[in-house]
Amino acid sequence: MKFLLSILFIATIFSCTNSGTATNSATTTTPSITSHAADDAAIIKAVANAYSCISFKAGEQPDYEGVRKYFVPQAQFFNFRNDSLEMFTLNQFAAAYKEFITSNAIHSFYEEEITGTTEQFGRVAHRISTYKTYVNTMDSAAERGVNSFQLIKTDSGWKVSSIIWDVESPKLKIPDYYLNSESKK
Repeated sequence: MKFLLSILFIATIFSCTNSGTATNSATTTTPSITSHAADDAAIIKAVANAYSCISFKAGEQPDYEGVRKYFVPQAQFFNFRNDSLEMFTLNQFAAAYKEFITSNAIHSFYEEEITGTTEQFGRVAHRISTYKTYVNTMDSAAERGVNSFQLIKTDSGWKVSSIIWDVESPKLKIPDYYLNSESKK
């Protein structure tokens, strides 16, 4: 009887080990990104808020205070628009954006996400966001590009901690995996 119980015990252990349910999780687990529906919606909303605070209609101004509201105070901005890296703090970005609007006689500006993908683990998230920008008209997009948003979950919700972006050009086309079928047009 002891012999039979020993064989059953060994067979059970062997079966668990081969089925991927071994008790030693350090050797059998695969890292994965966890995400929750409420966080997903809040992350997408935080990115939408970032786009909305720089967008404005003719006769209006960008929501400069929104920039401060939707970003952490230490936020960083990294821009490859002119083939060289420009880095800004939150205050520098707000000042540079004001100058951009004024010096280029921009009367309306609208930027929107056309497709995006979020990865999230706990209080850390990353969203790749393909965007279109309209300047002074909604007839055709002035540019497209890809933003890489890094976000953190604070006591007051998800906030953007940094954005890194590059703009599509004849030499740098947005790859298909960053575009959905609608945005390829």
